[in-house]
Amino acid sequence: METYGCQMNKAESESILISLMRDGWVAADSDAEADLVILNTCSVRETAEERIRGRLGFYRHAKKQRSFTLLLTGCMAERLKETVLDEHPEVDVVVGTFSKNDIPAAVGRSLAGNAPVVSSEAGEYAFAEMHSSGGMKAFVPVMHGCNNRCSYCIVPAVRGPEVSRSPVEILTEFRRLSARGTREVTLLGQNVNSYRWNDGTSALGFPGLLKHIAGEGGSVRWVRFLTSHPKDLSDELLHVMASSPIFCRHIHLPLQSGSTRVLRLMNRGYSADQYRSCVRRIRDTLSGAALTTDILIGFPGETEDDVAETLAMMEEVGFDDAFLYYYNPRAGTPACVMPGALPDEVKHERLARVIAAQRSIGRRRAVERLGKEVEVLVESVSKKSPGELLGRTEWDAMAVFPGAQSLIGEFTRVRLASLAGTTFRAERA
Repeated sequence: METYGCQMNKAESESILISLMRDGWVAADSDAEADLVILNTCSVRETAEERIRGRLGFYRHAKKQRSFTLLLTGCMAERLKETVLDEHPEVDVVVGTFSKNDIPAAVGRSLAGNAPVVSSEAGEYAFAEMHSSGGMKAFVPVMHGCNNRCSYCIVPAVRGPEVSRSPVEILTEFRRLSARGTREVTLLGQNVNSYRWNDGTSALGFPGLLKHIAGEGGSVRWVRFLTSHPKDLSDELLHVMASSPIFCRHIHLPLQSGSTRVLRLMNRGYSADQYRSCVRRIRDTLSGAALTTDILIGFPGETEDDVAETLAMMEEVGFDDAFLYYYNPRAGTPACVMPGALPDEVKHERLARVIAAQRSIGRRRAVERLGKEVEVLVESVSKKSPGELLGRTEWDAMAVFPGAQSLIGEFTRVRLASLAGTTFRAERA
């Protein structure tokens, strides 16, 4: 199994593996030994699809040496559907976003008929029975799809409209993970805080779902969620987060641009000032909370003044970290045919400046945290030093410190002593 793209894909990959193992399959140690190879794909950027095409070329060559079944699923499979087989005859099975639960059966049909199988039915997304087998950290999808129409984004086309998962299913999975000793759960959705459940007798929004989760107890000590949309970040949600220590004081809130003009072109549904208001409400309600973001540079028609506004917003907010990328045109989106397309060299140069600015801002934010005592979830032995452990803070920063391996999977308090790049050097508190 090779997984590309977002955390939702990672969660779905685990569901696929579980369903295949229930069907009698056993995980292979390497692609060289596998009878079945699955690529769970991403279409958000052209660079992701190019990488996947490279892997398909690798497996095309591998098929000349031995026989195996190659399955393509995920957003790229949904976007291209039948044309995949024309471009990549090495692919045996194509399964779209809305048919992932059909993978075991589709593989069976391919093996029985020794012919390509395409399974890409229109319809409502079906959540898998079980998204995680447990472990120290786990993903739990709570909603899927997107009703926003950002002008640059292919997600609504390949993921479909928003579908919220039953709170009964979510809480059942949460309890199952807690019973297996899971310590941290991340709730997932393309726009997770737009979660809405209405079964005709009762209605529940995302803050209400979090209240139920906070009352569960058990082994789960930390709950995160991804990804928030600024227009759906309510005061009620922030107050629920503040009411329980189970919710990590960390919000990922995509900005995309600090220019209201560009945000309007992107159809993001908020202005730069409205984003600032969100930040103020977060800071006022969640003291010391970390803020991370996404920023898209090089959108059609972007000017130097727009870049300057983005850089000013970054300085003003002081993001702890950011995912920074330049605009890739995606066929079928409004932005793809907008005037004012920028040359790649301009996009690259502007992105380099934004990256340099965020490195400086992120380091400044990290330095401000030095000397503090914080809790970390111990994940593993440090790769560089077998006598040290690697843990993560509630704002998802790495901290390395001396400690016994028996602490792995546990929470412990450390004092942040110094920085080595973006990693904290710490001591047990």
